[in-house]
Amino acid sequence: MAGRKATQQALLLIIGILLCPTNASSASSISLPRSSATKKHKLHRPSSFVHLKNDQLQLQQLGQFRGGALFTSKSNNNNDQEDDLLVLSTRNNNNNNNAAAIAKSVITTTSVIAIATFSFLHWDKIQAFFDREKFRTAIIQTLNDIASKGNKGLFLYAVGFMLWECCGLPTSVVETAAAMAFGFKGGLIGSFVGKTCGSLLAFTLGRTLLSNVVGEKMEENDLFGLVERGVQRHPVKSSLIVRYSPFPQLIKNFALSLTKPVTFPIFLLAISIHGFPFSLLWAALGNDSSMRLRASEMGETMAANLVLNSLLIFVTVFGFVVSPAITGWWLADLRKES
Repeated sequence: MAGRKATQQALLLIIGILLCPTNASSASSISLPRSSATKKHKLHRPSSFVHLKNDQLQLQQLGQFRGGALFTSKSNNNNDQEDDLLVLSTRNNNNNNNAAAIAKSVITTTSVIAIATFSFLHWDKIQAFFDREKFRTAIIQTLNDIASKGNKGLFLYAVGFMLWECCGLPTSVVETAAAMAFGFKGGLIGSFVGKTCGSLLAFTLGRTLLSNVVGEKMEENDLFGLVERGVQRHPVKSSLIVRYSPFPQLIKNFALSLTKPVTFPIFLLAISIHGFPFSLLWAALGNDSSMRLRASEMGETMAANLVLNSLLIFVTVFGFVVSPAITGWWLADLRKES
């Protein structure tokens, strides 16, 4: 009986292999009964597996032999369905990736064509943008036209300067030209209000609509991790250091928008402490330049403004020496603490 039982099991294994052949690695894992002692150990198989009855092989459900195990047709159907779903998912992902690549190519091509067309039609104005003197002359001419409209023109300047500041463009030249066009008081009010609103707009966009984009860009910069750590410990102090740092204007606005400890009141305090003195200085410089220009047209000369010149020297030294030194010391201290 033992030899007959072993023969039946061997035939069962051979039938399974012939029905669904496997690779060599799977076949090598098959272990045949070595002796009749295995009769004492009953193999527990589910009812759906192959059973031996009355010395005949009865295959209740077609199975597949893999790695020494028999799987029912039900499990095969499930595996086939999963494979089909995997293929469909892969095809959908490929289609989505292809669509995204095509859309990106179309947008890039359209943007390049639009920029090239705009540059061709307005090349004189673009060329003047890179020439400091021409750029300043164009700004003064534009602001003089706006200033002729009175308070309405001042409001338009503040709105335009708000967008200018939100884009992180240089502000000193514009604020100086505004004071030449609107006078000291008008230039100071329009510049400070526009610059403050522009910083708040950038801060709001960085915290809401552009949070994902800004977050991805900031993660690429190792310094942002240090800035974020410093802000978490000392929000007000760190916000002021960032505002007075030599970082680009976009970084000053959008980097702080990602740090949760910096609330709107703290950010407003930081940009006011940082922005108002510079707006005051550029307004004074623009007003002084306007008076000297009018005096030269009348053939008169004006004495040098020692106070204004001293402030300009101080701001220059602060911007090129003091500010980078303070920022570097702050970042080095954060690295030591980390």
